[in-house]
Amino acid sequence: MIKTAFTVSLLFLLFAIVSCKKNTLDGSSAENSTVKSQKLTPTGDTSGGSINIDIGFPQQKVDLIGAGCYFYSGHLMNGITNVDTAANWLWKNLNVNVFKIVLWAGGVEDVNDNSDPNVTDFTKFNFTSNSNLVTQIAAAKKAQAINPNIKIWAIVLSPPKYLKTNRNVDSCGTLDTTVPNAYAEFGEFVYAHLQNLKNNGITVNYVSLMNEPDDVADSPNIPYESALFTAAQAGSVYTNTASWLKSKLTSVGLTVPQFASPDCISVTDVSNYTGPLNNSGNIDFFTTHQYENSSSANFTAASTAAGSKGLYMTEFHAGFGMGSTPDSLVAALDLINKFHDAFRGGAKGWLYFEWGAPTSNFGGLLYTPWGAPAQRFKNYYAYQQFTANLLGEYYIATHVNNVTQFGSDNVSAFTVSNHADINIVNWNTYAQNRVQLNFGGNIKTINIYRTSATENNKLIWSATNVNLNYYLVDFPGKSFTTVRITW
Repeated sequence: MIKTAFTVSLLFLLFAIVSCKKNTLDGSSAENSTVKSQKLTPTGDTSGGSINIDIGFPQQKVDLIGAGCYFYSGHLMNGITNVDTAANWLWKNLNVNVFKIVLWAGGVEDVNDNSDPNVTDFTKFNFTSNSNLVTQIAAAKKAQAINPNIKIWAIVLSPPKYLKTNRNVDSCGTLDTTVPNAYAEFGEFVYAHLQNLKNNGITVNYVSLMNEPDDVADSPNIPYESALFTAAQAGSVYTNTASWLKSKLTSVGLTVPQFASPDCISVTDVSNYTGPLNNSGNIDFFTTHQYENSSSANFTAASTAAGSKGLYMTEFHAGFGMGSTPDSLVAALDLINKFHDAFRGGAKGWLYFEWGAPTSNFGGLLYTPWGAPAQRFKNYYAYQQFTANLLGEYYIATHVNNVTQFGSDNVSAFTVSNHADINIVNWNTYAQNRVQLNFGGNIKTINIYRTSATENNKLIWSATNVNLNYYLVDFPGKSFTTVRITW
């Protein structure tokens, strides 16, 4: 905690210029340089205002940061021409500790292995039917070899088709409970996956039994594995299937993972599911995606409903909703605002959609085209900048006063021990200069990083022996700035 000691000192003003040209990405994971003092005064720039940071009042702790392999693990492991470089970009140069994989249903157990879920015939399961089942294992093992702190999170998108009401792993439907021993058979399907993963050197630490069970609006036109569950149906699955799994996994000596709630597509639906899921006795924490109704207020409501078990944001990507070829910088700035929504609303973790994807809408942290090198764009650098110290930090409130170009929802801050990180997005074209950051006590060092049209997680200012309880900082238009302080 910073002690309240106020010192009258000279103010320092930091000036920076942002070019309107798009920057060519270089080979460093974070650019480092000293900045020359140059004044920027185009029409529309404003000055003044303050941001107060509640460093002495920590809230929720952030303990899970990462991404997943859903559809494109093959591109990441076999398609790109710089696999090792890309792996280091993701699992060495990013501060992450969780890797999400999918327990695919299609082709794995299309027909019930037998009529007794307690006696599994593994010869009737095909874990190579979907190439992603093979390449996601390779990717996860490579990630853990580089970063041993990475844990594995597995999610089920759909039960096998013989257990579906529509007899199809795609296009929604739900668990057909008229099938004899349906809940246990669903559990056996998950158990077989977990055993196969263990046989291949992967221990699953977290498991989700449902993905977007609330996506009624898109039903039945979902062209990938999917299933709908009402809150009551979800409660029944977690009561019966999760209980069966806990008993089975214990009996065969497999690790019993923590059970995450269904990943709702809309944060506003989380509270509908908390009651029945809590009643199941088999929920360790709650989750949501961020594709619908994202706001700090809605996350606050969902976090409140989740209670002490906590809420985690488990799927989103930069550029979502911006078309097939969104602007790289605009998508990156929106990504940071989604971070702000989640953490200002009480989230304890955040997962990007794909580690790598060949799509031009930034579905992956890396762009991974087949037969070419993986590339990093603004979304990668913004993610890297925001999460650099995030694991283990505690969210702290900020208060924005009389700032013209951005508001409270464009700022978030985190702290642990004797340091803090303050993240600010200026969406507007014009700069907001001479903003006074008030820390509540004297600081020792300050480092300022920026992602903009011309900067990629670039260190643009550094100072030691500061001995001030405030600092004046400029925020150029269309930029994401992180102020890192120690005391």
